[in-house]
Amino acid sequence: MTHSLIYRLIIMALGIPYLAHAEELTPQPIQQCYRAVEMPPKLSQLSAKDNRLQILSDRVRMLKDQTTVFDGNIEVIYRNTMLNATNAEVNQKNQTLLASGGIQYYSPGLKVSSSHFTALLKEDKAILGEADYQLVSQSGRGFAQEMSADKQQINLIQASFTTCPANDNSWALHANKININADDGWGEAWHSVIKIQDVPVFYLPYMTFPVSDKRKSGLLFPKIGSSQKLGLDFETPYYLNLAENYDATISPRFMSKRGAQLNTEFRYLTENHNGRLQLEILPDDNDKPADFGSRYLTHFSHSGELSERWRTSVDFTDVSDDAYLSEIGSGYNNQSDTQLYRQASLSYFGDYLNSEIRLQGFEILGNYLQSYAALPQINLDSAAPTDLAAGFEFHWHSQYAHFRNDSALIDSADRLHLEPSIIWPLITPALELVAETSLLHTRYQQNSSQDNLLLQKEISRTVPKVQLNAKLNMERELSWDNSGSLQTLEPQIQYLYIPYRDQSMIGLYDTAPLQDDYYGLFRENRYSGLDRIADTNQVTLGWTTRLYDSEDSELFRFSLGQIVFLNDPKPIDHLLPDAKQPADSVLASELLWNWSQGWYLNTALQYDSSNERMVKSNVTLDYIADDKSLIQLNHRYSREVSDYEIAQLGFLGTTPIDDQWKLIASYYRDINKHHMIEANLGLQYESCCWAIRVVAKRQINTNLELALDDLSQPPTFDNGIAVQFVLKGFGEGAGFSVNDMLSNGIFGYRRPYLLNN
Repeated sequence: MTHSLIYRLIIMALGIPYLAHAEELTPQPIQQCYRAVEMPPKLSQLSAKDNRLQILSDRVRMLKDQTTVFDGNIEVIYRNTMLNATNAEVNQKNQTLLASGGIQYYSPGLKVSSSHFTALLKEDKAILGEADYQLVSQSGRGFAQEMSADKQQINLIQASFTTCPANDNSWALHANKININADDGWGEAWHSVIKIQDVPVFYLPYMTFPVSDKRKSGLLFPKIGSSQKLGLDFETPYYLNLAENYDATISPRFMSKRGAQLNTEFRYLTENHNGRLQLEILPDDNDKPADFGSRYLTHFSHSGELSERWRTSVDFTDVSDDAYLSEIGSGYNNQSDTQLYRQASLSYFGDYLNSEIRLQGFEILGNYLQSYAALPQINLDSAAPTDLAAGFEFHWHSQYAHFRNDSALIDSADRLHLEPSIIWPLITPALELVAETSLLHTRYQQNSSQDNLLLQKEISRTVPKVQLNAKLNMERELSWDNSGSLQTLEPQIQYLYIPYRDQSMIGLYDTAPLQDDYYGLFRENRYSGLDRIADTNQVTLGWTTRLYDSEDSELFRFSLGQIVFLNDPKPIDHLLPDAKQPADSVLASELLWNWSQGWYLNTALQYDSSNERMVKSNVTLDYIADDKSLIQLNHRYSREVSDYEIAQLGFLGTTPIDDQWKLIASYYRDINKHHMIEANLGLQYESCCWAIRVVAKRQINTNLELALDDLSQPPTFDNGIAVQFVLKGFGEGAGFSVNDMLSNGIFGYRRPYLLNN
């Protein structure tokens, strides 16, 4: 008999009836609106390893043709399944079992009520007629005029399936015939109809679906939306399961204001490599002049291990024009991105040497200066320290880079950097003490296609560095809310000395000022890259205290630090935006406070004590009650980001109206410019078996041709509306939680940009 096979195939086939399957989904918990299925207590005592066929009844009669007739309270037990019936007979000659009258079939995950039951014991095949089935371990029920199963496949005639509770006909899938093959893990259905409130809304003459974690080619659920820039936006992805380790998705997209677009994605995965190739192409944009040409985006990413010591990675994105992302949009980049990162690297990790060859560049979008590309950049480092006498260690780092920028005055440059270091580390659980001295030698060869008497083609810079860093790790136990807690105190002090060197004749190739957050106070240089090394004679003081509860969850963290300059740093040159305030002594602090269940306060402040003014700040207050309620208030400020002052205020939240309705809203405003940045307002309904969400959106249009502080033109906005509809258990996503709404939904939940590196 194949009772356990019936359950296994039904739950896989009808529990996940996708048109196609692109990735495995995490099962969703059963909602409280589903009543638990009553199962016989005896079922939990049965064993799947018991191959005996046991039949119990009130009366037994033996007939001449080797037929045994059972009457009254019949109980058939096979492995971990049970069948109850009023009448049954077993024919030993034909190896058949027939049962009728109030049949109830039970397995660990399935309950079936049927009018008659037939088991062909020799063929290991079972047939149930007029079967009402109910899944036990997850929501799902249905009916089949006839249900039959053997070792290879299961067949359902005139079948239906829904995840709605009993007496709820919100939606159901109906099919004339369903065949499921247990060997290849796929099912076929003929004349399938999706009905909502018993009204047919969608018909497929033939469809396939997975009954295991295997994937198969087919249609995915469409995406529908609208906006002023695009008009009606409709996309219908088609999934291609090319092999076990690579696949593709082809997505025709129609935008009523732009035209037809084709998006394709190819993914591959091997034991040592994985990657993705994306191509989006819009042959003719109806909103552009006829001679504008095709618009496209290409993206390629790859990471892999060539061997135990060799690694490789690629990340490349290209667009046809600067406005592609802001006007058309893409799932691979944000609409507000102003640059596209491109890199390819080959790394080697040896016993004595680590090396990397990297090609790196940025495609700057909009009316901005182009950046330099490093073609190539080669890094060589010591893989392990060389032990010297008295606990001293020797490290070394070197780098060669060739920079190119055809639009710059210095169109190419070669840079060679050597940095040997001697380190004395003392690391214990209570004390960390590291003394380091280094010599930074950098040589440049700068070239220009233009005649420039001020250009110094060859220039060298040699700078010594002395650094001493000490940190204590102290802790104590204390009582917090009548439970055992742990408090830590981590004071830290660093001395850093780097003498002044004139660097005004060196171009800026990969260098920019870094943000002065708390952890940035302890870095060696306030600039990225190697083109500028800031002189300093400073002491950095800082401390952090933390509070943990009895379960080691961090309830409180506060950090405070400041740089004390023993000598005022000298301005390096006029090319960097912070050259006019080199002696800033920034007081930086960070705070995390979870003072009550669901309440979180995060702050980060940088205060210029020399000029008595705030440099940067952000404050975030979150209340996360449960999976249905969330509120966030946030504010961020920066005195200077790309020569522009930022001050923004934001709100985001969702709250239940009742058990089935939720309200969703977000709002972000630019305080300096006195206008909105983005707003979303949504309403969501969710029942036990289906959900719908409608969200109205309004966001500022990105104009890459304007400077950030250009107020000559008022901002323009894009308005749109999006609709998501889910039949639970039938499609991607089984429900609308807060995380789904705000992280993966129509608009994104995120903590505000902290303006940190």
